[in-house]
Amino acid sequence: MSDFLATARDRLRPHVTDATRVDRITVGDAAVLVELIDGESSTAGLAHRPSGESLSTAESMPTADRSVESLLSAATAQEAGESTADRGRRALAIATMNALSAPLVDWRPGDPMALLSDDVERIATVGLFTPAFRKFDGVEVRVIERERIEEVPDPDGVRVRAFTPDEAAAAMNDADVVFVTGSAFIYGGVEAYLDAAPASATVVVIGATASFLPDPLFEAGVDVVAGATVTDADGVSAALRQGACGTDLHDAGLRKVYTARATPSGIRIDATDAAEDLTT
Repeated sequence: MSDFLATARDRLRPHVTDATRVDRITVGDAAVLVELIDGESSTAGLAHRPSGESLSTAESMPTADRSVESLLSAATAQEAGESTADRGRRALAIATMNALSAPLVDWRPGDPMALLSDDVERIATVGLFTPAFRKFDGVEVRVIERERIEEVPDPDGVRVRAFTPDEAAAAMNDADVVFVTGSAFIYGGVEAYLDAAPASATVVVIGATASFLPDPLFEAGVDVVAGATVTDADGVSAALRQGACGTDLHDAGLRKVYTARATPSGIRIDATDAAEDLTT
């Protein structure tokens, strides 16, 4: 269980009213979408769908027997010895948290991966953000993946090295910027990755999954939280049912956003972002 998820969930619970209910859940190949209604207002949140997990169907799921609280409770499922079904339920819990958080966070449009300062030389990423490599130039990227990468990408202007989670400290050594994928909240290990990040590094938690209240992460030393807001729930739901992910979801109604606890080094948060693909 992630303490960050538990803390954020508990801070969101007071915002759940008697009128808050689940309107629709959509399960796609790569992500899940939870839509909530509270009176006349509606919100939606997206989260990564764990690999290997079947959440009943890739079509919209019936929600008559689902409550907001029952979905939120799955955020605290234990990680040790858990099944893929447990991770699937956590994905739905996080998507619900993201939907509740949407109107509470002062998000700014933009993608920190496209806003690196010119003096950044070393980047560590938890997760293989291959499409983002075209935004980098003249940097070394150290990629930490849950399973060993057999074929390391070799893009122009970027030196890529691959590491496994038990090599996280070596991968992050002397990194100027550390990106931690939001999907780590589903698979586990976020706390360990944040502990391994150098104190001097700018730490960014990134991906649509990381779109819940950022304060618990800021309190732990994270500098930037970069998530996504759903601007067109119908469009995203339809795209998910058609198997869309990445850029296709962005085009369907998902907007890259971020918020920072201060003005971090390594990221030009006052720059204009040209949004492209979206990671979850």
